[in-house]
Amino acid sequence: MAIDNYNVIDISIIIPLYKGAKYCNRLTDLIKINCLYQDLYKECAVEVIFVNDYPSEAVILEKENRLFGIRYFANNKNKGIHASRVIGVKNARGRYIMMLDQDDLVKENWIYSQWVKIRETQSAICICNGWKERFRILRENKIFEHEINNKGNFFTNGNPIISPGQAIIKRDCIPDEWIDNIQHINGSDDFLLWILMSKKGYGFSLNKEFLYYHTPERTKDSIDIIHMIKSEREMLKILENIGVLSIKEVSDFSNYLNTLEINSRKKSKHKDFKMFDIMRKWINIKNQGVQLADFFYKYQYNHIAIYGMGYIGESLYYEICNSRVYIDYAIDKSQEIMDFKGELPILKWEDSFSDVDVVVITLVEDYEEVIKNLKEKLSCPIITIESLILELYTINIS
Repeated sequence: MAIDNYNVIDISIIIPLYKGAKYCNRLTDLIKINCLYQDLYKECAVEVIFVNDYPSEAVILEKENRLFGIRYFANNKNKGIHASRVIGVKNARGRYIMMLDQDDLVKENWIYSQWVKIRETQSAICICNGWKERFRILRENKIFEHEINNKGNFFTNGNPIISPGQAIIKRDCIPDEWIDNIQHINGSDDFLLWILMSKKGYGFSLNKEFLYYHTPERTKDSIDIIHMIKSEREMLKILENIGVLSIKEVSDFSNYLNTLEINSRKKSKHKDFKMFDIMRKWINIKNQGVQLADFFYKYQYNHIAIYGMGYIGESLYYEICNSRVYIDYAIDKSQEIMDFKGELPILKWEDSFSDVDVVVITLVEDYEEVIKNLKEKLSCPIITIESLILELYTINIS
């Protein structure tokens, strides 16, 4: 379908930028790949709307191409991500809206799969699954489907939809209340949108394909739980002022935020310090020119398995995957673990474990039970990332 006929735009993709010029080429390349998937561009007209919310940075974009149109708006001052998304929506010409953050990644069939699914279900909004880390999926599909369709759960357990990048929305179904009530604390304007749409009676359909990757390049706003709580408190005030919540919903959500804040502050004191200490030592030995692979060479551990594919597990994988040490597989009990690139086998407890030279546990606490269980299934040495780094640190850092 020719993109010069802007009266028949099917999808508008809105991308706010904040110090985001460095991401633009990657984003346009991702969308090109999507438009070429199944020759989507021949039957679906796509426009991409960039909204620059950092006025002092010049953004240079390529000219329009045969696959999709590109439009650009620049705020005259920093207005925040909600206001920038609203500017995109107001200027959008598509029948459907998709949104991306500047550091998001998506699969090559992200647009195609979402476009097919929302038309198939005739829903107002369709949510896809994806990853929140390289090896950790956002939700197991059965749980996810329940969460997005149990709207009371929004007020007792928080937002199950991690990003608007998971959604395709009928433009006409975006509530005016979301357009007119701008959040100033970044983080939860998408949650505000989901709640307002649910209050309008719109159904949420689930696309069970894994299409979206919430990358670890997030800004401080999006990874700081205390900041997110402040943003959600602002969201709650907006919802109260609009008058769309029941007394119970206000009470439930207030209690949820209070409990979340208390637990987050408690949890961060111990576990986060241990993670920080491990990563600090890790950086120090790297600065001395020492690689973790040196540890495995020393003990002739040529084939390893990694237990736990969170932040530390992912960092360990990246450090040694290009060495002479071979990572046979990873082990993780969570059902939300899957390799974004489909390269590393991820095993569960019920799977059979092939022999390796060593298993490295990347947990920083409460790993005694894991060691015990692993010893019942494997005869090789089992070590912790903490002990591995401590040995290298002690030898190489005076």
